[in-house]
Amino acid sequence: MPPATPQTKDGEPSLCQALKHPIRARILEVVNETPMSPSQFVRQGLVPNQYFENYQQALSLASYHFRGLEKEGCLAIIETHARRGAAEHVYQGASRVFFSDEEFEAMPFDDRKGLSKASFQGVVARTDGAIRSGTFDARSDRHLTWRAFKCDEEGWGEITGILADTFYRLEAARTAAENRLREEGSAGFPATFAMLGFESPPIKLRY
Repeated sequence: MPPATPQTKDGEPSLCQALKHPIRARILEVVNETPMSPSQFVRQGLVPNQYFENYQQALSLASYHFRGLEKEGCLAIIETHARRGAAEHVYQGASRVFFSDEEFEAMPFDDRKGLSKASFQGVVARTDGAIRSGTFDARSDRHLTWRAFKCDEEGWGEITGILADTFYRLEAARTAAENRLREEGSAGFPATFAMLGFESPPIKLRY
């Protein structure tokens, strides 16, 4: 028997709601790779200047969106430093956590859903940043494919097995690349790979 499909709650907001402001997409894109505080984010010039007139305005805006992403479960505070009577929070992207198949299966449904939400938003933010900057399509061999289809339990097991095998092969290639960069003393270039495989909702629950 297939697993029971949880019912969609009426009026539940889209997972993209947390990224409703362009600055939030930029924050999530950066902080999923490098832990950072709002003040560091501003000092590195990551807030577009059309959104502020001075440093304090930029810091206030960045802090507001950092807190919003934390509230949505996309970011987590990993360090706090005292700065002239104020607290400087350092954030890290929540989607950086990995779980084994056994750990994920034992996790309550709402916790799995929260983890999926944070991971998906991280992928969306990185993809959005790459498309806007032009790096996404700079290489003609970049990869973007997806397919919707009817599936049975046997096919589901086969496909998820292929995805798992691909993940381990990607991890081996990533490790080899990082080792070569260290040996060569090269900085390399940033890259992102992502995979998705999920049960789609029936048509009546999609919109």
